[in-house]
Amino acid sequence: MHLKIVCLSDEVREMYKNHKTHHEGDSGLDLFVVKDEVLKPKSTTFVKLGIKAIALQYKSNYYYKCDQSKEKSGDTPGIVNTSFLLFPRSSISKTPLRLANSIGLIDAGYRGEIIAALDNTSDKEYVIKKNDKLVQLVSFSGEPLSFELVDELDETSRGEGGFGSTSTKQ
Repeated sequence: MHLKIVCLSDEVREMYKNHKTHHEGDSGLDLFVVKDEVLKPKSTTFVKLGIKAIALQYKSNYYYKCDQSKEKSGDTPGIVNTSFLLFPRSSISKTPLRLANSIGLIDAGYRGEIIAALDNTSDKEYVIKKNDKLVQLVSFSGEPLSFELVDELDETSRGEGGFGSTSTKQ
């Protein structure tokens, strides 16, 4: 799977400029915390990760029914936009933090900032620091990821609505 990532500031772009997976065949792409932040005890904090992203894959890897509307004119034939996942990194177990929704689903049409909803299970404040890596992006199949930094993403009807936006009445 290939990710196109938009960095929302020059500072974040510098963080990702030389970033890569640590080992050949790694399934997850670690994401950076982009600023120091204090997480209050026994509460959930929505941590903005300073990037937007889409995932692309070949139709031959697309193991559920492909909606032809996902392909747009001018796109590379046989490449489709697909959903992907936000997982906690295993090292998060060394902290009092947990991903509030266990696994985050980033739908194919979502174009907003990637956000990690983090629970601080401790009775004390917990400080996350810029450059910490607490979560990672993963494909449904677990296949290795590649990525490129881009300046913009295509538009979708879903747009930037996230965290329950598809269940709100219009």
